[in-house]
Amino acid sequence: MEYFEFDELASRLPWSQVKWDPAELDAKFGTSDVTPAWVADMDLKTPPAVREAVMEAAKCGMYGYTRVDERTVASYLNWQKRRNGWEPPADWFRYTPGVVTAINMLLLSQTEEGDEVLIQRPVYYPFSMSIEKQKRTVVNSPLCLKDGRYEIDFEDFEKKAASPQCRAFVMSNPHNPVGRVFTEEELRRLGDICKRHGVFVIADEIHSDLIYPGHSHVVFASLGEEIADNCAVCHAPTKTFNLAGLAFSCVMIANAARREKFDAVFHRYCGAAHPTFFAPVAAKAAWDFGEEWLAACLDYIYGNYLYVKAFAEKTWQGRVEVLPLEGTYLVWLDFRKLEPDPKRLEERMIHKAKVALDEGYIFGPEGSGFERLNLAAPRMLMEKIMGQIASEFL
Repeated sequence: MEYFEFDELASRLPWSQVKWDPAELDAKFGTSDVTPAWVADMDLKTPPAVREAVMEAAKCGMYGYTRVDERTVASYLNWQKRRNGWEPPADWFRYTPGVVTAINMLLLSQTEEGDEVLIQRPVYYPFSMSIEKQKRTVVNSPLCLKDGRYEIDFEDFEKKAASPQCRAFVMSNPHNPVGRVFTEEELRRLGDICKRHGVFVIADEIHSDLIYPGHSHVVFASLGEEIADNCAVCHAPTKTFNLAGLAFSCVMIANAARREKFDAVFHRYCGAAHPTFFAPVAAKAAWDFGEEWLAACLDYIYGNYLYVKAFAEKTWQGRVEVLPLEGTYLVWLDFRKLEPDPKRLEERMIHKAKVALDEGYIFGPEGSGFERLNLAAPRMLMEKIMGQIASEFL
């Protein structure tokens, strides 16, 4: 296997990247004097094959309007076939600049103002922001934390899905921030409930390539024709290969009538949206040549998880719980025994420990007292962050 360097901590400051940018940190956290591990991109360099492809493309010197061509779509489809055993037709594919954009366009095209939209908090906060922005109503069926693992309350979920006003469900799988990878059985139950009650499923699967041993990702639309017909699945290479700055994602829509509605809304609000010149180049190279790098990267990130877990056990002896990491590179930490006041927890993290994490409460009240830590960074950065936290929370 080729060796990939993940221990290098290269500066991102010259490039205005928000995770480290002083002005961005000051605006979000009230200070730039923090070590950041918040927003979900990597402090690890993208695969060598991607960098080489981008540098080669740069030689063109003309960075004009660009489309997602058939070769790039074929690379995505081949990736899905290899990774997930899923073989959808190419005409389901729709380019979007990002998954949040896709979710907003799907809400606009598949639901009406005032409709109820289900989510499962604690969950990625742009879900509720998007629902509210599009003048739909957020309905929460919270995940239940049982014996240190989050589970779906199917009875509550079906009760809320059965509401005549409930028209959509926005799902995160693998789940951000709690790290669950839902099983085929769980997904089928959700799919059957939603189909039975006429609830359209928007499946955000942006973290679907980031899966750890003992778990496997099941593409929601792979669960049979009826479930596929009632869903849209969102994918991207951006989390997997650290390409967020290139703004590239896709939504796969099986139902032709729903695709037409999506196209009409997308063109109304986004016009003839084109990807950046480098986005398809990077995506294609990643899907074609990034598999070996990804395997090594997942091993490295899981090593960071094991380090954080061991550090927490040794330092706090059960007073800080590190939730199981099944997927994503975002670990969910329970600080409620050390600091029960979420606002006080935030204050101590930022201004005492001097670390910038995503506070649990932003994912919904069910996340109060938790912290989301980004593990996709060199080990030395994880050691620094955990040391700073321990210096305040003894």
